[in-house]
This record gives sequence, structure tokens and C-alpha cells, in this order.
Amino acid sequence: MDSSREAKHEEEEETREDKIASLVDVNLMVVLLSQLCTKDDEDDINLEKERRGHVAHEIRESRARANKRFMKETKLMEKRTHVLQPMAKEFRHSRRM
Repeated sequence: MDSSREAKHEEEEETREDKIASLVDVNLMVVLLSQLCTKDDEDDINLEKERRGHVAHEIRESRARANKRFMKETKLMEKRTHVLQPMAKEFRHSRRM
């Protein structure tokens, strides 16, 4: 009887060790997978930051072009008005009453 109890006890210890070893393996797999997922999340965050930076750069360039266009248009308008005013003055001075 003692030998059968010892055999059962040894088997139980082996199964416990196997269960513990499998739990350790599962825990390692969980840790590795979570690290891989967080790396992917960090990569996604970095990509998103780059995209935002690129979009912000495009917006700044677009605004700069719009401002440049506005300045050119206002300069053209100023030139037109300066050209028209002297002609109007000359026209008024040359009129006979």
C-alpha cells in the first residue's frame, strides 16, 4: 500500500510540475504577445504623428500660398487704382465748363 501511495504521490507531483510548467509557458506567451501588441500600437501612434505633421505642413504651405496670392492681388488692385486716379484727375482738369 505504501508503494502505491508513493507512486500516486509522485504522479501527483509530476502533474503539478507539468501544470506549473505549462502555466509558466502560457504566462511567457501572454507577456510576449502583449509586448508585440504594444510595439504595434507605438508604431501606429508614431505613424499617426507623422501623418498629422505632414497634414499640418500641407496646411501651412496652403495658407502661405493663399497669403502670397492675396498679396499679389492687392498689389495689382493698388496698381490699377493708382493708374485710374491720375487719369480721372486729368480728365476733370481738362474739362471746359
